[in-house]
Amino acid sequence: MHRPLRAASRAAALAAVASAALAGPAAAQQAPAPATTAPASPTTPAPPATPDPPTPVVPRPAATLPTTGGRAYAGPADRWTVGGSWLIRRDQGVVGLKNAWQRQRTATGWGPTTVPDVWNAGDNSPASQAGGVVWYRRELRLPRIEKARRGGLFLLRFERVSVGATVWVDGVRVRSHRGAYEPFSATIPASQAKDGRVNVVVRTDNRRNVGDFPPGSTQKDGTPGGGWWNDGGIPREVGLRYADGIDLSPVQITPDLPCKGCSGLVRFRVTATNYARKRSRVALTGRIDGRTVELGRVSLAPTAALGRSRAKTVTGTVQVRRPRVWSPKDPELYDVAVEARLLDGEREGERVARYRARTGIRSIRVVGGRLKLNFGGVNLRGSGVHEMDVPNGSALTDAGQDLLLKQVRELGGLVVRGHYPFHPRILEEADRMGLLVWTEIPVYQVRQSQLARESIRQNAMDLLRTTIQVNAHHPSVFTWSVANELTTNPGPPIARYMREARKVVDANDPTRPMAYARQSGVKYGCVGAYGPVDLLGLNDYFGWYGGPNEPLADPAQLGPFLDALRKCNPREAIMITETGAEANRDGPVTEAGTYAFQAAYAAHHFAVYRSRPWLDGAIWWGLREFRVRPNWGGGNPLPTPPWHGKGLLGRDTGFSEKPAWRVLQDEFRGVDETAPAPPTPVDVPPSPPGRTSPDGTGEDGDPADGVASPGA
Repeated sequence: MHRPLRAASRAAALAAVASAALAGPAAAQQAPAPATTAPASPTTPAPPATPDPPTPVVPRPAATLPTTGGRAYAGPADRWTVGGSWLIRRDQGVVGLKNAWQRQRTATGWGPTTVPDVWNAGDNSPASQAGGVVWYRRELRLPRIEKARRGGLFLLRFERVSVGATVWVDGVRVRSHRGAYEPFSATIPASQAKDGRVNVVVRTDNRRNVGDFPPGSTQKDGTPGGGWWNDGGIPREVGLRYADGIDLSPVQITPDLPCKGCSGLVRFRVTATNYARKRSRVALTGRIDGRTVELGRVSLAPTAALGRSRAKTVTGTVQVRRPRVWSPKDPELYDVAVEARLLDGEREGERVARYRARTGIRSIRVVGGRLKLNFGGVNLRGSGVHEMDVPNGSALTDAGQDLLLKQVRELGGLVVRGHYPFHPRILEEADRMGLLVWTEIPVYQVRQSQLARESIRQNAMDLLRTTIQVNAHHPSVFTWSVANELTTNPGPPIARYMREARKVVDANDPTRPMAYARQSGVKYGCVGAYGPVDLLGLNDYFGWYGGPNEPLADPAQLGPFLDALRKCNPREAIMITETGAEANRDGPVTEAGTYAFQAAYAAHHFAVYRSRPWLDGAIWWGLREFRVRPNWGGGNPLPTPPWHGKGLLGRDTGFSEKPAWRVLQDEFRGVDETAPAPPTPVDVPPSPPGRTSPDGTGEDGDPADGVASPGA
């Protein structure tokens, strides 16, 4: 695939395009003309004005074919990747709709780019974090389909658009979608595809509001917040698939090992949609390890039959005897497929749709307050990451994804956590490498007053449901985390949110634990709202964040707080889902923000965790430095905004290792992560001195609502 433009060249191109789009001919009027003669004297008549040259018309670019195949292995048989040459246009005046850019035939005002693309990568300004409207366009030649199969439709699949998207094909709006971290599809109308060439236009809008995930926010100094950097554009690839009358989507494949020594189970849930112009009867089958099971036979109404269902969902289970069990030490994978064949008509018996994936059979459960992998205890270690790098933002290339996972492995831990579902290819690589992925939906620091709204909760449930459906086949995914850092004193809206999330998880995948990552909430003791949770994560910043006289500022309070948390939650498994201290300079261990302070902080905290063998794991946040927001301090007295300095690796091109990297690498390599922690005495090294963070406690919002706090 094509690499996105480098940040500098992209920024320059966007600036030029935006200037031309907003100013047009007026720009030429305001620009001074080169002086070729002496200025006229007051008594000399001025020469006649030279008329402005007309704005050059840039012709419509040639349509080009997509690339055969998808970026990830899992997916339908007839698919392509819509990379190649795209056009981009920034809409700073938000005039594109008024001026009908979606129907523009020429390329005047547009500049070149490629997709995936983050239009504000490399721009650390408040305006970049606030977001904006940017348009993308692609002249697409559709692949040729043999004559016997021409009764179907092409569909575009967007793996991710940030945040809002409107899609047009030849000026016809075919889809609107809001949500930055879930895929969606758009149909190319048959009437627009007759000549095999279409103009695809996507209007993106990453101006966040308080109801988005993560929500938009405004900091006390007036600068935009929002959790982590607000990358805009189309950060993941655009795909194209052909539905030969029948489309299989979504396809959920869920592996399980019910008991030790049992046969493995692979459960299928498949939705078939009829895009043909006549009724279709099809047989749906699932296949794994040489075994095939019929999932069902369905009769689907034609596309034109308004008011009649043309989509139906079937389920089924395949048993795998004597399964090759997937584990971090031996990540065995199976090829799995779903097929649809016609039951009547001229093409009776012909396969018209196929979906493939790879999966692994294993068990992940919470039993008696402990996390069990393949029926054995764990003592996990790992790091949190954002799917981004400096030059590309979150539009990571394959090489960028591979490097990120290589660094996760080099640190030594098995677990990788994100604040949103990772790219499908990252999860496939995690399956292959034997990593364990804490998969989370970006319901991050959402105000309780927002979660009181049914529409906001429904959006979150839809996102959770989609995340499960799309990612259930990955054996590396060991939990579904439903939120991160909601208010520390939750009331009825959050309790209701947790109950509703429990129902969605149970209905869609009861084989994995439901998780939630909480702040400490030292003031509030036991929290009943978390009752539906199986796996409770604690974001631990004792000794880093904390206001005057706050327990959070005292590192000595960590151990007693963990003991109290265990007493409150005997049924739930407990992990540390975040800990960390900023570091960007040399200096004494007593000075917050130094490499020495960070290294001592890491050694102390992980020793405290080892001294509590009932903890099932601990994660450092984060692996690398990343952009947060323009005024980010993160508790560091001498910060370097917008960079999150808790990363163990620097943001330079060589990803320089901080001393804490070696501390944690030794810690992680000294732990058997696939066995329970031994109940042996632990020598806990001293902590750096407690401190008072200029960012307060990190939990000091309105306890009834949960205002955005340092986090990230």
